[in-house]
Amino acid sequence: MSLPRNIIASYILLLLSSLTLLSCQKSETDAPVLTADPALVQTWRYPCGPACDASAWVLVMQNGIAYEAPNLPTDFQIDDQPVSVQYRRTGKKSTFNPGTGLEIISIVAIRPR
Repeated sequence: MSLPRNIIASYILLLLSSLTLLSCQKSETDAPVLTADPALVQTWRYPCGPACDASAWVLVMQNGIAYEAPNLPTDFQIDDQPVSVQYRRTGKKSTFNPGTGLEIISIVAIRPR
């Protein structure tokens, strides 16, 4: 017993459509080109317990919004250093309680200003 040709054609069409849809998905490496924003590097201290203080590197943008920058390169870890930075927002905050309370960013590129 063989399947009718229209059923076979339907399965082939479905398979080809699935492959086409999968190949059109955007990969994570296809990120948009980011412009460099002016910012100021700062160290912010915050409590991490009853007898504990911690600190984090923070980029304060020209519009006043601040972001925590855990991957700030060591060459740029200088308080009040003006920089131009390209970054991606993560939508995440520090896991330390309470931490800085700022959104964490991932630095893509950074240079002195």
